[in-house]
Amino acid sequence: MIASFKHSASGASIGAGNPYPVSNYTCQDGTRLAVRLLGDRASVSVNDAAEVDLPSMGPEGTIFSNGQWTLTIIQGQLSWGVGRAVPSACAGG
Repeated sequence: MIASFKHSASGASIGAGNPYPVSNYTCQDGTRLAVRLLGDRASVSVNDAAEVDLPSMGPEGTIFSNGQWTLTIIQGQLSWGVGRAVPSACAGG
């Protein structure tokens, strides 16, 4: 009974009632992203690492970057860039 309760509690906490749900993506270069859009910033976990906040860089909230990492969302298409490397297209959501 206790194990069942623990499972229910943790399962209910993931995304339940959360105004900022996490969307998961896999990029062409193999990078896995967990993205949470927060309006003025995006919180991104790369390959299951700790989340990093990327501030919005444009008036439309489609580019999020901290100078090292860049998340771009244009017409529903997401891409991920590291440094000056060519961004990699990502699928999922």
